[in-house]
Amino acid sequence: MAVIAYELLCRDSRENRAIIKDGDQASSQVLLRTFTDLTITDVVGPHKAFINFTRNLLLTPPPFSRNQLVIEVLEDQLVDNRLLAALGQIRAQGYTIALDDFTLNSSSFKMLEYADIIKLDVLALNDQELRYHIKYLQPLGVTLLAEKIETHEMLEHCKDLGFELFQGYFLSHPQIMSGKSYSENRQTIIQLLATLNDPRTEIDKVEQLIAQDPVISYKLLKLINSAAFHFVCKIESLRQAITLLGLIQIRSWVTLLSMANIDDKPRELCVTTMVRARFCQTLGEAVTGTKRGDTYFTAGLLSTLDAFMDSPLEELLKKISISETLSEALLHYRGNEGEVLRIVMQYEKADWDAINWEFLEQRGVDESALSHFYTESLVWVTSALESMVFD
Repeated sequence: MAVIAYELLCRDSRENRAIIKDGDQASSQVLLRTFTDLTITDVVGPHKAFINFTRNLLLTPPPFSRNQLVIEVLEDQLVDNRLLAALGQIRAQGYTIALDDFTLNSSSFKMLEYADIIKLDVLALNDQELRYHIKYLQPLGVTLLAEKIETHEMLEHCKDLGFELFQGYFLSHPQIMSGKSYSENRQTIIQLLATLNDPRTEIDKVEQLIAQDPVISYKLLKLINSAAFHFVCKIESLRQAITLLGLIQIRSWVTLLSMANIDDKPRELCVTTMVRARFCQTLGEAVTGTKRGDTYFTAGLLSTLDAFMDSPLEELLKKISISETLSEALLHYRGNEGEVLRIVMQYEKADWDAINWEFLEQRGVDESALSHFYTESLVWVTSALESMVFD
């Protein structure tokens, strides 16, 4: 449940797949965007970046950092002596090599001696085929990665099979714990969220609630004084923070800090939540033409509450008494907040066909702007994370 790497992919159309006429150009664009237009740290933080390499890129690899780059060899490459020699040179230079969508055959097995990581598609291979591949590959000392993991059940199954790395959307889904009551830790957080997010709760009460938890108070002030907020003067009190940020933003940040305090949840769930919340905020400001996207930020933030609490979102929202507008947005994607949240979640999965482009175009947001908002969210969260403590 700790993030090792991200995979970076090229998408340049509205279809939920890569429409790539020139693979060399597509991979080059990803490399250039990651290492030159931005920085690798902006995109993936301290983690590694898996990037697809075509045959031409493998034969003449660009001089990018070997510390964070994982060269991913696509499954449809012609395997001949030139390619094998290139893989040998890349391996000798210290790069990490992964074989994508691997299936064992007379051609692919020749690349195994150069590979560090083997990726097996758990949706393309049945259980018998997975076990066959694992039995053959494990003695070779390679790291096995299961991709297309979409549920906790599949995650646990692949752990039992012997996989070490896991890739997929499973972080987005709650793990339902039938017959188990909330832990004391979760009960306390739900009670805090109920008071914080009640529209009737006044500033003085919010300030008192936050002040009762010295750790959250410290983290909140440290966060607000980080580069992510760009305040010229130092914020030294909760009252000052509430005045400058506003009650809705303070509620949102305390909500996030509280959820981040749940013991058995991975740090990456907080990262995913922050990116989604910020993306919702910036897109919400664009579609409404205002500079206050606080309710959009809150919608993005609370949309992952089920994954933190391992309970259905509808059940949780009844306990915390949020506004009707937010409830409708979160449960039924209604209103502007709901439509923005839906678009952000579809963008996260590159589900271009499902995005309501008409809604965006009517409000002056095109594909380029949407891409910019997402990239800006990644950079902003990287800045914010530097000041947050996930102990």
